[in-house]
Amino acid sequence: MPFGPPERRSSERFPTHLKGWIADKTTPAPIECAIWDLSTTGVRLVVSEPAAIPLEFQLQIPDHEATARVRLVWTDGVHYGATFTD
Repeated sequence: MPFGPPERRSSERFPTHLKGWIADKTTPAPIECAIWDLSTTGVRLVVSEPAAIPLEFQLQIPDHEATARVRLVWTDGVHYGATFTD
């Protein structure tokens, strides 16, 4: 019997342990984040320090030389769920 709320995501997310950066014209400097979950449609980020995360931003993953435009969908102030827009 599964525990927790029913799954509402459109695609399965996989746990990751990647370092990322949140960058946008409105942020004075990129914001460091950890990428905990990743799927073909979205991502869950963790930001350890309080930060003003923009609604839309570029997510950079330097270890994989990857970037993606994303839109923030939800947050609890530490965890941030976002969907890919490009």
